[in-house]
Amino acid sequence: MLELDISLFGVFALVAILLFVLNRVYFKPVGQVMEKRENKIETENAGIDTNIREIEEKTQHIEAVLKDSLQESRKIKEELIKKGEEVREQVIINARENSKEMLAARMKQLDEEIKMAEKKLEQEISVFSNKIKEIFIS
Repeated sequence: MLELDISLFGVFALVAILLFVLNRVYFKPVGQVMEKRENKIETENAGIDTNIREIEEKTQHIEAVLKDSLQESRKIKEELIKKGEEVREQVIINARENSKEMLAARMKQLDEEIKMAEKKLEQEISVFSNKIKEIFIS
């Protein structure tokens, strides 16, 4: 079977020394580097989460400002349209009044011209009637 001799204890001691040396020289530094890397990743992830929350808050703020701006621009547009319609109505009213005034003035002028023409015709008629009387009487 298996013989236990002193070399087994020597191999066991060498393996124990090797593990002790490897632990000090390799495993602890590698473990520290891995732990630093994990801490750095966690810190960066926390920073990323914070940045994402800030971006979401800013996006919500921008969306709210845009919504308010759109409402305000619609309100201004409606006011401008309303003012434009009021101005248009006023222009139409002014044009109607001006045309009525112009029509009244032209009608008055035409009435005067008609009266003058009637007077002139009456004078001419009386002149012609006098001439006709003279022709028939003489």
